[in-house]
Amino acid sequence: MVSLGRILDRYQSVGLGLAVFGAPFAVYSFLVLLSVPLTALGLACVVLGVSITMVPESPVPSDTIRAMVEASCVGVEAVLEEFNARERAAYLPPRDGRVVAYIPFKAGDYSSSWRAQDAPLRVVTEVGGEPALMVFPPGSEIVRLAQPEREGGESDVEGALEYVLVDFLEAVESVKSLSVGERVVVEIRKPRIVTEFPRFNAVLGSLPTSVSGCVVAHVLGKPVRLVEEHSIDGGVSATFEVPPGSG
Repeated sequence: MVSLGRILDRYQSVGLGLAVFGAPFAVYSFLVLLSVPLTALGLACVVLGVSITMVPESPVPSDTIRAMVEASCVGVEAVLEEFNARERAAYLPPRDGRVVAYIPFKAGDYSSSWRAQDAPLRVVTEVGGEPALMVFPPGSEIVRLAQPEREGGESDVEGALEYVLVDFLEAVESVKSLSVGERVVVEIRKPRIVTEFPRFNAVLGSLPTSVSGCVVAHVLGKPVRLVEEHSIDGGVSATFEVPPGSG
């Protein structure tokens, strides 16, 4: 026999419970206790319970959201291919509420990533006379919508990652972060979003890693450069570098 909990979602369960409690309570209060306030309380429980049962647990299915996020990678992949981008991206702190990914053309030109916060915001920009790309990764809009806490401390990074990746986007099963010197290591377990875009993965990291970069830059308020990403048991580990001596 299928249990009631398997049929009903959480909202319906709570709503049904309120309705089942409120109806007999209202009748008992009216006929036996002769109490108008308690009768009104019972009727209020019935109305509230019925209203809750009509609210879907997820107005937009999480699968649909994840599919839309994956599809948004197509345009970024096309831009990266068009300009033959190869260097790892640096995620810059929000500008007008959105994190920007900065991708230098010159190999090993990491210092320009730290100076890129004031660079003109356009697809092909220039920092210190060196051309580079600027793109809005999918994680930029996710972070803008999720609005994780931004206290500027490294201790807040893991909480923000959990909120955005696990709770808001439901893109991974779990995530942890560790700050080691000028680096932040993010471990992602059982990612549910897969990007089959080789250029995107090589430059920005896999989609969960890219979203993580946006979150870290948002929380710390500093540029963070993707150093490496590699597979671990049941997930991936990504290392981000924070500019030395930044306050």
